[in-house]
Amino acid sequence: MKRMMTTAGLAALGAATVAPCLAQDIGNNQKPWAIGGTIRGFYDDNYYVFPGTTAFPRKDTFGFEVAPSASYNLKRDQTDLGLSYQYGFRYYIERPHPKDDQSHQVNARLSHPFSERYGVDVSDSFVVAQEPAILEPGATLGLVTPRRSEGNNVRNMGRINFNASPIEHMDFQAGYSNTLYDYEEDASDIVGGVGSHSSVLDRIEHTVSLSGFYEVLPKTQAGLEYQYQIIDFTSHDQFVPGVEGTTRDQQSHFVSLGVKQSLSDTLQLAGKVGVQFTSYDSPLWKDKTSPYADASVRWVYTEGSSVQLGVRHSRIPTDVTFAAGGLAADSESTAIYASINHQLTGKINLQAMGTYQHSEYHLSAGGDLTDELLYAGLTASYQITQNLAAETGYSFDRLDSDIPLRSFYRHRIFAGVRVSF
Repeated sequence: MKRMMTTAGLAALGAATVAPCLAQDIGNNQKPWAIGGTIRGFYDDNYYVFPGTTAFPRKDTFGFEVAPSASYNLKRDQTDLGLSYQYGFRYYIERPHPKDDQSHQVNARLSHPFSERYGVDVSDSFVVAQEPAILEPGATLGLVTPRRSEGNNVRNMGRINFNASPIEHMDFQAGYSNTLYDYEEDASDIVGGVGSHSSVLDRIEHTVSLSGFYEVLPKTQAGLEYQYQIIDFTSHDQFVPGVEGTTRDQQSHFVSLGVKQSLSDTLQLAGKVGVQFTSYDSPLWKDKTSPYADASVRWVYTEGSSVQLGVRHSRIPTDVTFAAGGLAADSESTAIYASINHQLTGKINLQAMGTYQHSEYHLSAGGDLTDELLYAGLTASYQITQNLAAETGYSFDRLDSDIPLRSFYRHRIFAGVRVSF
């Protein structure tokens, strides 16, 4: 289990689209199962994600990847059940031992409407990962850490939402989500026992949400949402000498006004704006009141082609521990993201996606330290037959940080084939 890890991310954009493609096949062909996978060669010019200094030089390598996947969808009367699994094996030719990475991703979902007005949705996602875009879910919503984390790192995210429409034109939702992070590296793996990944990132996040929306105009809903979040850091390892990981425990209250707008069958907008109130268990950090926003728009501009844009602003945990003479509690982050799926011809498809994130750290000693993080990727595929496609892609990652030795850049390319049945 030491080397079970996910190798996806923007560099493997095509691999990340296998599961959605399988789900689409299920919907279009009405078959309950789908299997598929990819075989690729790749080049990575900074697989350790180092800053490129004399002490931490960039390392590059060629390699290959095999990633089979399977999914199953069962519909029984009012109940919809879905399961999917993806395994990944990646081999780095020039990397010192171990040369291989392995990954496992399991997703499950259950949807059951009790009636036309009431229903419940349940989902769970389990990942053993190394790349942050998979381990820290929602790359488009701001990443906790931009760097790969060696070892058997686990993330499990479960959600349950209860949906109700007790009266006409009124929708309510009550939900709970629980996300657990468990990084393999602990104090016993670090010289001096201080600063392990577990001490910084091991945590459980609990979020309770309540929202209500009313149709104020045809195809326009306005509403109010409240969320309560607890971030419970679970490691007693020290992230700096004398300070345990549990010191960064915090709670947040979110209050926001929201709008959902369906301008047409092909253009939808949704957004909410409000305030986040964050309190910290430790007196090292002052409580914070900060803006909160989450908005997105999706446009299907022609059959098989769409574009999505979004922005999110909130406080998030961070892998940064100490900077400018102070301890870091978290960061205030703004993430802007975009994705385009364009059906160029009946056989050629182009996908592009990117995320820009600006983060400002909340330090016990004050100060103003920031990160500027950019992810961008492009994938092109050619459908050779109904079940076989050739694909190639490129991604670029860059971090510019005020913190010494944190900045880096990384180029990755791949080419291979994808099969689906």
